[in-house]
Amino acid sequence: MQIKKYTGKTMTEAMAKVKQEFGDEAVILNSRQVKKGWFGLFASQHVEVIAALEKAPLAVKPRAATKPVEPSKPVKAPTRPPQQTNESSQAAGVSTSRRLPAPLTHVESLLASESFLGETWDEAINELYYTTKSVEVVERFVRDQIRASFLPVPQPKRYMMLVGPTGVGKTTTLAKLAAHYKLEHGLSVGLITTDTYRIAAIEQLKTYAEILDIPVEVAYDFDDFKRAKQLFARKDIILIDTAGRNFRDEAYVEQFERHHDFSETSLSLVLSLTSKMRDMEMIYRQFEPLPLGSLIFTKADETSDIHAMYRMVRASGLPVAWLTDGQEVPDDLVVGEPDRLTDRLLEKEGWTQWTKQDV
Repeated sequence: MQIKKYTGKTMTEAMAKVKQEFGDEAVILNSRQVKKGWFGLFASQHVEVIAALEKAPLAVKPRAATKPVEPSKPVKAPTRPPQQTNESSQAAGVSTSRRLPAPLTHVESLLASESFLGETWDEAINELYYTTKSVEVVERFVRDQIRASFLPVPQPKRYMMLVGPTGVGKTTTLAKLAAHYKLEHGLSVGLITTDTYRIAAIEQLKTYAEILDIPVEVAYDFDDFKRAKQLFARKDIILIDTAGRNFRDEAYVEQFERHHDFSETSLSLVLSLTSKMRDMEMIYRQFEPLPLGSLIFTKADETSDIHAMYRMVRASGLPVAWLTDGQEVPDDLVVGEPDRLTDRLLEKEGWTQWTKQDV
């Protein structure tokens, strides 16, 4: 076995030297911070890496072969069996087939998900870990990166309108918001629904309104919508439900924009976390022409994977106003604060040590 010490100003530089001489079969035995200088004078911080290679690399020299090697059939250096490579790598805490060191399996699993594809954190994570030998420091870095993508919760305007396809939970979310603003903030609330395609949706909203003692108006056309707004002129906040039956029809979205007044309105796109990623992206593209101000994610309790929330925020640049995680009104409603959303996402991954509050 060959063992050699390499130094560099950064872990990346040192690892590049290891790879250049030993190749991908190298096993990292140890790494640490060292100071380099003349007798302590002008010393600067460097990274020292001790690497090993079980078999010496083949020397590049002419082969005494009776038959020349054809260019189309290059000679490959022999490699160790996969099992032996994995065993020796695991003994050193590193696997050559992995992007990240073995102690960071949970981090690698997170970054391997579809929602985190394209993130270039590997180099920084590797350098952090080899420099500090601390899983906690790496986890903190990942958490900070995720949190930075979530924008502060926007202040709601007097009118709050929810848009999105049928079945994502708009009506139930509207009821939760109505209960939240009336019971927790003591505001007077009015409900308007323009979802006249589904009788069940109207009846469901009326049931919630009756329980909460909140007035509800059904708007079958734009004139009804304007009258309903006039009826609720003295309400503190008006929540508006909409139909989503024809959202795939571009003409529907254009008609929707023409028939609604968005002044003083917070417009939120509602997406279900049980949907496929490509479906969420398609839904967002269809509603993107509208003056969207935020996203609302529903059904977090019905899936073990809520990574899509992160990707949609990155793709849209919109803040998350609310997250819902159950059918209880108004309990299963989480405000979209960056810390809460980050904790909830990592909580699903089993990173419970990051949960700082009961959300």
